[in-house]
Amino acid sequence: MIDAARGRRAGVQRMAGAVLGMGCALVAGVGVGGCKRDPAMGAPDSFVVVAPLPPREGAAVKSKSGLPVVATVALDDPHAATLHQQFAVGFAAEVLRTDYLAKQLVREIEVGGRRYDDGPRASAREPTVLIMGGARAAGPTSKGVALKGTFGEDEHADALAIVVDAYPDHDRALPQTLAGALGLLAASRVAATDAPAPTHPLVLGYARALEVVAREWRVGEGPAGSIQADAGTSAQRNLFAAVRENRFSLGEDGAPRPARDLLADPGVTATVLYRLAQSKTVGRKIAPDAVYAPFVKDRVPEGISPAAVLGPFRNFQAKLLSAWARAVLEGKPPADIADLVDAYGRALPAERAEITRIFVVTTFGATVKPGGVRPPVGNPGAALPELTALAAEVAAGKLSSHAALAP
Repeated sequence: MIDAARGRRAGVQRMAGAVLGMGCALVAGVGVGGCKRDPAMGAPDSFVVVAPLPPREGAAVKSKSGLPVVATVALDDPHAATLHQQFAVGFAAEVLRTDYLAKQLVREIEVGGRRYDDGPRASAREPTVLIMGGARAAGPTSKGVALKGTFGEDEHADALAIVVDAYPDHDRALPQTLAGALGLLAASRVAATDAPAPTHPLVLGYARALEVVAREWRVGEGPAGSIQADAGTSAQRNLFAAVRENRFSLGEDGAPRPARDLLADPGVTATVLYRLAQSKTVGRKIAPDAVYAPFVKDRVPEGISPAAVLGPFRNFQAKLLSAWARAVLEGKPPADIADLVDAYGRALPAERAEITRIFVVTTFGATVKPGGVRPPVGNPGAALPELTALAAEVAAGKLSSHAALAP
């Protein structure tokens, strides 16, 4: 809630800044050039809600360099209010803060003297931008906006944004919608690839895993705050059911899918990451201090565990994104979910056995053993002993997680 409040304060400060700027010109009796204005949209650990300017002569308003021109949405706008509510409490707030973690990681992490390039780091210095009513033809994310100000337009070519409906309060599955779009931003930042139109199976799978968690997240006791079963689009409902039931790992004949198909499918990635995120063992496991260093610099008092501050969900996200980022900076960017699990195991060897077990069981060992382990009809648990044994060999380095791909 602290970060959400910070975002709202940033909006108030921006509006106050515009008033003060006018006062400089009128009261001080100087020209516009005599006023110093802050072109920043906000702090990196904040969010900004904007909307495109009304079209001119039927065309979207663009800046001189071709960026869409947007204006901040008033804090008391009835449609934007639901976004502020989502970011104050609930799962969308968790994912927003995960994007903050991703940005801080990109800005701070250094591995063997290597850091992220200037482009990703510049994007990570911008606030998280939400465009209400923006063009969604290219997808739920975009890059670059020009913010309309009192004295012109301030261009932010590196800013990554998510595009939401002009009436987000009409979306009954809004937490899932926001989680998926924000997940695309966070993963795109760390993967440092194909933003703002992600096609990488890991980036897409990461976002879809967060969508599934969002759909079952509870606020309060019992089912209060969870998304109703009939809410959202058919694609959102089908994704939830398919991941929960592990449908992506099996073919129509009930046998495990071929290894290449499994590793290329974002649905399989989503299922593995969903199961890792829901594992209490993984979420509550405290990593070495070095893992948290980029996230807690000058923020957590000495003697306080960063894992306790983050909570189980974001503790896992911090560990996962850190392992992903380290692999990128080591020159070994994960190409698929097996690569990412391997990278996690290298970064956090104490957790290697458990995350490898979850991966092998979820994929029925089909990336390790040609054909995998077919679960008996009516008794899928009978396959667990063999899958557990395969996972142990992979965790011990005796088998590769990609062994089934060998000719």
